[in-house]
Amino acid sequence: MVVLDGVSKSFNGHKAVDNVSLYAREKEITVLLGTSGCGKTTTLKMVNRLIEPDSGTIRINGKNIKDANPDTLRRAIGFVMQHAGLFPHYTVARNIAA
Repeated sequence: MVVLDGVSKSFNGHKAVDNVSLYAREKEITVLLGTSGCGKTTTLKMVNRLIEPDSGTIRINGKNIKDANPDTLRRAIGFVMQHAGLFPHYTVARNIAA
């Protein structure tokens, strides 16, 4: 389970993510949907600590991700970058498993 509680991130005074709260249950498909530049990728990068949030809390299975070693955390999370990180001749499942 992934829980975001009031998560925000700014870059150079511009809010990229503003007070996002999310509850994604285990084995449930969750979609972040929005226009380009609305903060979807920034939000996902905060979940695996590629970017640190300015405020709010992110928990995975009840544990605050700030208490986890970033490398250990990332090894436990599947993360597929869009476009350049995908193989166009693979299915979605094969891209994720690759």
